[in-house]
Amino acid sequence: MPQEWGEIPPLPEVGLPESYYAKRVKDADRSGKHHAREAYKVGQYITLGLNRRLEWEKKLRYFRHALRSHCQPPPLPSEKLWMFYGQLADLVRQHAGAEALRLASQEDDYWASQLRAGVPRSHIVGQAEIFFDRLLGLREERPDYLNLEDYEQLKILRNQWL
Repeated sequence: MPQEWGEIPPLPEVGLPESYYAKRVKDADRSGKHHAREAYKVGQYITLGLNRRLEWEKKLRYFRHALRSHCQPPPLPSEKLWMFYGQLADLVRQHAGAEALRLASQEDDYWASQLRAGVPRSHIVGQAEIFFDRLLGLREERPDYLNLEDYEQLKILRNQWL
């Protein structure tokens, strides 16, 4: 029998080994705890997205997958359940935003060092434009994987170079 819609699990820990999440997902599936399964999947995909060896596009796929596939409440959810899935989505956005800011800060430092070394600003502007198009997309609206605060900070960094 599926988990009661009112039974809300805690938000997942992030940064644990993938085997931890796989075991918890399997246990939740076996015991019919759908919301716990979704929470562990969110933790798993956030953790995968935080792998520093991955390019941003791959990280983004993990964050977006978590948002689209595991942060959606069932039809006609209770207020508590609606809030739980909103918190899961916020958790994804917090981590995606922190990762985007980390990468942007890294690039900002690199471009500042290039400028000090005498590289023409026009060359740096071209690099920055490509970088921020990849990070934020081509549209002027906030991407679904970022919260407003992180998006505003990224726009400030972007506008510094463009």
